[in-house]
This record gives sequence, structure tokens and C-alpha cells, in this order.
Amino acid sequence: MGPRLAGAPVREGAGPVQRHLRRLGPHVSADATEACDVAIVGSGVAGAHAAHGLAGKGLRVIVLEAGQRRSRAELTRTFLDNPVKGPQSAYPPDPFAPFPEDDRYAEFYVQGGEMPFIGAYLRLVGGTSWHWTGFADRLRPNDLRMRSLYGVGEDWPITYAELEPYYERAEREWGVAGDPRFVWGAPRRAPFPQPPIPPSALDLALAPALAQLGLSAGLFSHARNAVPFDGRPACCGNNTCVPICPIGAKYDASVHVAKAQAAGARLIERARVDLIELDAARRVAALVARRPDGATLRVTARHYILCCHAIETPRLLLASRQALAPNGVANGSDNVGRWLLTQANQDCQGLTRDPVLPYRGPQQTSGIEQMRDGPFRRDRAAVGTSFMNSGWSGNSDATRLARDLIGQGLKGSALVEALNQRISRHLRLNASAETLARRENRVELDPVLRDVAGIPRPRVTFALDDYTRRGLEEALKVNQRILDAMGASYVTWNAPYLSNAIIAGTTRMGRDPAVSVVGPDLRTHEHPNLSILGPSTHVSAPVNAPSLTIAAMAYRLADRLGAPGGLD
Repeated sequence: MGPRLAGAPVREGAGPVQRHLRRLGPHVSADATEACDVAIVGSGVAGAHAAHGLAGKGLRVIVLEAGQRRSRAELTRTFLDNPVKGPQSAYPPDPFAPFPEDDRYAEFYVQGGEMPFIGAYLRLVGGTSWHWTGFADRLRPNDLRMRSLYGVGEDWPITYAELEPYYERAEREWGVAGDPRFVWGAPRRAPFPQPPIPPSALDLALAPALAQLGLSAGLFSHARNAVPFDGRPACCGNNTCVPICPIGAKYDASVHVAKAQAAGARLIERARVDLIELDAARRVAALVARRPDGATLRVTARHYILCCHAIETPRLLLASRQALAPNGVANGSDNVGRWLLTQANQDCQGLTRDPVLPYRGPQQTSGIEQMRDGPFRRDRAAVGTSFMNSGWSGNSDATRLARDLIGQGLKGSALVEALNQRISRHLRLNASAETLARRENRVELDPVLRDVAGIPRPRVTFALDDYTRRGLEEALKVNQRILDAMGASYVTWNAPYLSNAIIAGTTRMGRDPAVSVVGPDLRTHEHPNLSILGPSTHVSAPVNAPSLTIAAMAYRLADRLGAPGGLD
């Protein structure tokens, strides 16, 4: 049989999880061993900041990363050469550590629900932060108290006051750029470290129509340099933030991987953790990792932190079934993989009467202030509407339009003139709605299909409820009115679809072990020396990027573990 693409389906007989465990142990006789104070799995935002915080306290830290370090120049070239211009297009497939590919989501995820799940994440040093939009926004206090305030969803087991000092530290580390007039419902004690990213030409073109409709727009806060900061240049408006900033003006977690290493942490690349080994007391005894040459690495520590994002974390826990954890590690209550969260999107677009000049500056700089929070959340979801500064279809917009015009017989200067005249008037409004946690929405291991690395593929079940649909319906009405005020023709909108940017909730935190996996301190309920960090622990997915909250909670966890007795 010839080589397989990463994520391609592989059919084998029944019981892949059991065969996978038989290959590894438990109690594996390893080819190599390492020991440390804290072992971290994953080097994205969660792992990088946890390692940075812990190494800075003098602890011996090892970070295990299934992927490898890639240079920005290499990734930029891959993006430019790739005819597919989606969020994964800058990142070469990796058969050793597979992840979803833009045109092959159905070959990676086994779809078990009513809506296709297309969560995009990466496995390389720096993680998925390489292709995030760059939003650096805090959760609102109200986001953490949905059940108490609005009677829907669940309250987080931590407060905004607990998070605020760690938000401030993360913002200082990143050099967040923001406008103090626009805090989006999250009160601030400290100023933004950098001045705001200025509004785009498209933002300015929209302003009169918004005012006419009684709407207001606000500037987003960004982990994107408005001025040179920390050895990285200011944003120059390449407009390829997703999938890659070619100059490094947009922050990614490889920055803090390097800072963690400078503080003494060790990074071991190409070490794919396949098994969490428990001892007789049900404490974690070791992490067992596979290397590309087939060798096995066994890492022991006083404390272990899983930072593998919201798909790989439950995959690893569920794949680590053993006698003392027959349903998987940390899964005695059958909550691992459940309570999956994302956001639901809907686009409304049209050809405006006058030019709005997209593609000048970052891909998103402003959005509508209304509909993000308020008493309406009792009945319908909060929605964040962003002004997409990337035409109708992002990085592939010009290519698609050029093909259409060529098909109409245009060529030469007539083609160029028509292309410029059309694309300068492309306006797209993206509405992104929160979803409520439901136990039935979940990630589990497929009983038959494996990925190219031999690991059971993630089977995802997700259904969208009426609460979220009502939020999107309201946002669509508003966005249609905006396009009408812009004199737009050819106005179209798509059906709601699941976000490829937000994946959360699959090992959520809570005080009740019957409905959660970790406690407020991120320690698993079942294993005292195992913590989980990242969006998988989040209780809700409001209309915010989760990344700043992940970094804040990483420093909070590092403070707890680094305190006297914190590792005990």
C-alpha cells in the first residue's frame, strides 16, 4: 500500500484502543527516560506560558511537543505556494503528528452530528497561535456568571477578580494594543501596553451607515504590534494574519517557548505522548511518548500538565485506558470529551455602491458593539459581528473573482479594471454566536478508524440549539440593514456553520466532579498530580477569543504550582 495522507481513513479490526495500549504498555520499558519537576504536553499558548511561569520560579520543566519547530520563512513560502488559502494552508501535513487539513476535515474528524465540525488546530512548536486572528480580549464578568445572571448555561467556578491580575500580566507579556474607549464589557485597572491598531479603510467607510442605523463600532484589542515591541516589528498590513503573519508582528506562542527555554525549560520536539501511565494509587506515574524512529521516551515528574488543546487532550485521556482507569484517565464520571463548545458563524455579504477598500491592514480591526451582552442573553445568544477586511472569501477572494471574470471572456487590461472595480466593493459581515454547553456535544474515539499515526480518530458529535440560532437570526437582520444602507447589490448570506477557530469545553472545570473533569485550580478531580490547561477547561465560549484567558490561567496555574507545597 502506498503512503497515506495525514488524516486519511484507515480501517482495521475492532478494538483499536486496546491494541494501541498493548503496543505501549502500561508500564512501558522505554528506550529513554527523563525526569523533571513538571512535565507539560504541548507548546501552544497554554504550554508555553505555563513553562515560562514555572521555569521562572526555578522548577525543572520539560515540554513535550509532538510537532516540530518551523521557520516563519518556510511557513510563509508554503502558504504562498498552496492553492488552498485556508487557515491551515501554511502548515505542511505531518504524518507523525497529524492535524486537520483545509480540504480534508472529513478525513480527520469522523462526523457524528447534524453539522460538520471543522475545528482547525496545529501541532508544531507554538501551536495553533500561529494562525489565530490575533484578538486579545478578556472575558467579561458577565460571561463568567451566565447561569446566575441570565438563567442559561453554567457559571465558571472562578471570578473576574481572580483572573484580572493574570490578564494584566499576559497583556504586558504580549504587548497588547488597544483603545481604552473600547473595553467590550471587561473593566480595566491598567492601561493597554500599546496604542490601538488603527481602524481600516473599510471600518471608516462603514461608519456613516452604522450611525444612520443607530449602531456603533469599536476597535478590537490585538496581540499585534502597533509599534515595535519585544524585538518584533509593527504591523504593516499584509492582511494574511490567518494563516500566518509573515513578519512576526502578530504574536504567537513560539515567542514564549523561547522565553521559557531561556528561563531553563527543556523543549523536546517530535515527542508524541500516546499514554498517561498511572500507579497503584491512581497518581500519574509517567508520560510515554513515541519518537518518529519508533523509539519510546518515558518522562516522570512530580506534576503533569496537559496543554494539548480541546481535541488532542480528550483523545490522549481516552486513549490511556488501563486497569485503574477503564474509561480513560480522569474519566470516571464520563465527562472527558463531553460539553464540547465552539461558536456558530453566519456571513452576510454584498457588492457596495461605493468602494470600501478591503485588504488594507489586518483582517479584522473593528466590530459592532451591540449584541455582545445584555438581558437578551436570557433568550438568545450573544453575537459578535466583525467587519471582515478580507473581501468575500478571504485570501482566495481575488483568485475566485479572477476566474469568474475570465470565464466571462475578460482578459488583459479589461480584466484588471473589472477585478479592481469589483473587489474594492466587496463587503462581508461575519456574525459569530456563542453556543451553550450540552453534554451530548462531544469528542470520542472512533472504534474503527485511525489516523495515519495509528491513533483512533476523533469522532465529533455536535448539534446547534435554538438559543444560538435565535442569536444569529437577530444578527442577520442587522447585517442585512447595514448592507442596504451601504447601497449593496448581490446581497447573499449562508446558512449557519460551525467556527473553525474555536474549540473548547471537553475537559471542563467545575466544583462538582459529576459534571466536570478539573476543579477551579485546574487539577483533575481524580488524579492529584495531573492538571489540564487550555480551552478544553473552559465552561463557555462567549464571543471572545479564548487565547488571552488561556495565557492568564497559565500564569495563575504556575503561581499555584510554584508556591511552597504546590507540587504536592
